[in-house]
Amino acid sequence: MNKKLIYGGFVSLVTATMLSSCSGDYLSTEPITNISESQASSTTQAAQMSVYGIARIMYSQLSTSYPRACNGEATYTQYVNEVLGPDNSSYFNMGECGRNWYTWVSVTDKNNTRNNAIWDYCYMIISRANSILATVGTAEGSDAEKKWIEAQCRTYRAHGYIHALQWFAPRWQDSNNGEAYAVILRTEPGTGEAPLGTMNQILDLIYDDLNTAITLYGESGGNRTEIWQPDIEIAYGLLARAAMIKNDWATAKSAAHSARQGYSVASNADYMSGFIFETDDCMWSNWDNDIYWSTYGAWFSCNGSYPSNWGRGFAINIDLYRQLDVNDIRRQCFFTPDKAAEVAKIPGYESVASFTEADFWNQNNTTTGTVDCVAGGLSKLAEGFVKYACNNNPVSNQVTSLPYTMVGGAAPTSMQLGAQVKMWSIGQGGTYCDSKYPWMRATEMILTEAEAAYMSGDVNTAKECLMEINSLRIPGYVAPDGEALLDDIRLCRRIELWGEGHNWADFKRWNMAAEERAFEAGVVTSGNTPATYASRHEPSAANGWRLAIPQSESDFNPAFDRKLLNYKE
Repeated sequence: MNKKLIYGGFVSLVTATMLSSCSGDYLSTEPITNISESQASSTTQAAQMSVYGIARIMYSQLSTSYPRACNGEATYTQYVNEVLGPDNSSYFNMGECGRNWYTWVSVTDKNNTRNNAIWDYCYMIISRANSILATVGTAEGSDAEKKWIEAQCRTYRAHGYIHALQWFAPRWQDSNNGEAYAVILRTEPGTGEAPLGTMNQILDLIYDDLNTAITLYGESGGNRTEIWQPDIEIAYGLLARAAMIKNDWATAKSAAHSARQGYSVASNADYMSGFIFETDDCMWSNWDNDIYWSTYGAWFSCNGSYPSNWGRGFAINIDLYRQLDVNDIRRQCFFTPDKAAEVAKIPGYESVASFTEADFWNQNNTTTGTVDCVAGGLSKLAEGFVKYACNNNPVSNQVTSLPYTMVGGAAPTSMQLGAQVKMWSIGQGGTYCDSKYPWMRATEMILTEAEAAYMSGDVNTAKECLMEINSLRIPGYVAPDGEALLDDIRLCRRIELWGEGHNWADFKRWNMAAEERAFEAGVVTSGNTPATYASRHEPSAANGWRLAIPQSESDFNPAFDRKLLNYKE
């Protein structure tokens, strides 16, 4: 159990903010109990309940008309950072996410509904924080309570702006040292005019918010009672994320180190347990593990509703998998040809030992990157992999629907090459999330510290941080020297945080092309993405990896001048 968290009773969220994801409505601040703004800010107790409303934005269904695509942090980090990132291959019902989205066609479309929803999500958080910050100073209550509330709001506002920069702003390398215009700068409550801010202006606000929050957390003497609440460590962690956007390596290194104090790397058993419960390295997460139709639960979990019903979900990019050390325990998380030998060790499945990698890639056994288990005679191996996955999951007794099976427990009829068992759903049929989606893990902070240390010339610290993780995940691992060290840091980050919402932002920061190669029947060294969706996106693509700010922002905000963004339209 995470020792940094002092567990208390469940804090009611009855006054939490419930917001629509429709563009133009993101500045709504009406609590679901219909308490007025003046009532919500009259006391520190009421103001704190309004703060809990921001947490609710991060895990709640934000739209009743489009519920499957609007489930807060778990949805939006994965729409952008995972679906658009290069390390995931997807064959699920693309109508739900949109083939155009997966292939980047809609990324620069200012009228795209998902760009709109993602933009709204960022400014829901920012707006609510602005509203509370404007009134908490006059609320009835102690100074300590006011400081605690202000610290939380500044943390949340910074979080919203960090996402806005990651997704809608230029890469730092393209920003003219931060002078390029980025996103709307809004620090006051309300729906009035607000201009574009430069990257420097937005980052200055983020830095100021988080540094002030860190001071206020300490002065307040408060402690959070739930894992979904922010605290001083979360503020440090967000400061590290912001510094990475800016390539401010010294700040990133220091902040990441401070953020992870009191936490430890998740054990191998915890890492393989499907993120059903929070682990010792889980710093920030959704409050409940019953999130309806979260992408994390329905799409990313190995036995979510999409994989369970259709044998389609998200799979690791085979090119990433092939880079992993043969002893890396994280290889156990994916359905790949080398699993035949492991499955053969299970009583009753000895016959699959004869399967080779060529069998997986045989055109008679595969269809557009999916193993056809029945027609190709691989059903025994696929069924055995289900049991292998359960056997490797320390809490498999919690799982009510098996990985990549039809609801009801039938043996899978197909399975994606690279299908993952890192994440699990314990809800019936995998409809519900039933997982602790990690908003922030200490392991992320260790890897951030490692990268920042390397980039600032502190090779010894970089090695120590990388060894802290890889010595656990890869028996006998020794950190290399030179550029190979940076390669290993990046590789570790890609695999350790796979599926957790970092991929797009990482590749954008690294100035590296995103590529998924096409599956070719009979070609053992080919990729595992259907040819229709194979792609390569250079760092200059999509206006420098920027989502298009929605047209609706122009409609609602006369001060917004789109021409300042220098889009290649």
